[in-house]
Amino acid sequence: MNAHEQSLSRVYVAQKLISTLSEDVMTPIDQIMQQDHERLDQLLEQSAHAVANGTWQEAAHFLETFRHGIVDGHMEVEESTLFPAYEHQEGGEDHPLTALLRKGHQDLRVFFEEMAEAIQNQDAETFDDLLSTVQTILKQHDTKEETELYPFLGAALADHGEAAGKRILDFEAKSSS
Repeated sequence: MNAHEQSLSRVYVAQKLISTLSEDVMTPIDQIMQQDHERLDQLLEQSAHAVANGTWQEAAHFLETFRHGIVDGHMEVEESTLFPAYEHQEGGEDHPLTALLRKGHQDLRVFFEEMAEAIQNQDAETFDDLLSTVQTILKQHDTKEETELYPFLGAALADHGEAAGKRILDFEAKSSS
């Protein structure tokens, strides 16, 4: 993946959120983030399909695209903008929900590295075991975000839209450099 593709992957969610904050008719943040979950799930499935077919270079490409999208884009926006907005509205840092979601992000990053190693070693069995674990964790994690965090964010970001917008713009600038 070249630098341009990486930059595009990292700012995908940020650009969607920026456009949401600036439009007269706002697309709910929960819808944007849920659509990104679906987009990322498709990339992970494409990697799994390539592993099943033994096309290791393709599997590595899809997994790397997935990892950039989820780690450098999706998780970064959540951790730098959405979680703080939620915590601010709820009265402080280290809210149990955002602490749990951050821990999930840390755990998932480790699994993504292990999946990349399995592809590098052309170890389909290990990849499949990791994939099953990751898909289970992601399903639970995404459900928690989609039912407990995202619905609340529309109001939280409406109250703190300028600060949230600045954080997103800062992320976009950092990602494109």
